[in-house]
Amino acid sequence: MAAAHVPIRPAAVPAARSRALAVRAAFGARVRAVVVVVAIGAAVAACSSPSGTRADSRVTPTAAANAGLGNAPSPSASARVVTEAAFASPSGNIGCYLSDDGARCDIAKKSWSPGPAPADCELDWGFGVAIGKSGKANFTCAGDTVLGAKDRLEYGRSLKAGDFQCDSASTGMRCQNEKSGHGFTVAKEQYDFF
Repeated sequence: MAAAHVPIRPAAVPAARSRALAVRAAFGARVRAVVVVVAIGAAVAACSSPSGTRADSRVTPTAAANAGLGNAPSPSASARVVTEAAFASPSGNIGCYLSDDGARCDIAKKSWSPGPAPADCELDWGFGVAIGKSGKANFTCAGDTVLGAKDRLEYGRSLKAGDFQCDSASTGMRCQNEKSGHGFTVAKEQYDFF
């Protein structure tokens, strides 16, 4: 089943990062400022990379078995409430931004493919997933990244902003719009939209 992409609004980011051409966020303007800061950190990290290539560019993607993630993280009743947060999984492979407008997580290394980009996506497709105030979760079309956040959301911990909650587990990162019940789980091995 082909999924529609989550639209993201453009904004300028530093030229030092070729992938950071524009910031487009389905869940509001607040993400732009955080993404710029994260993009600067990612640009510094990319400059120190010996090859200068994207970590997952050498991976031959395969289609995900999206029947579920088995023991995917379940919502936590004891989430820490925040206004907004930029954070990463303990491994650093998944970076997220959470606010009361939505949640977005990008992934550096993955063994799945998001499928072909929609015709109206002129930026990078499928290196992230997002959920907003309306609609279902889907892949992002973006020229930026929310990877590189300094703060880690340890396994078994949760953050909540407004109706949105993200839960970290060794099996993946799960973010949900608790009002609509829609969300996503993303991991190196596969992803799931619900």
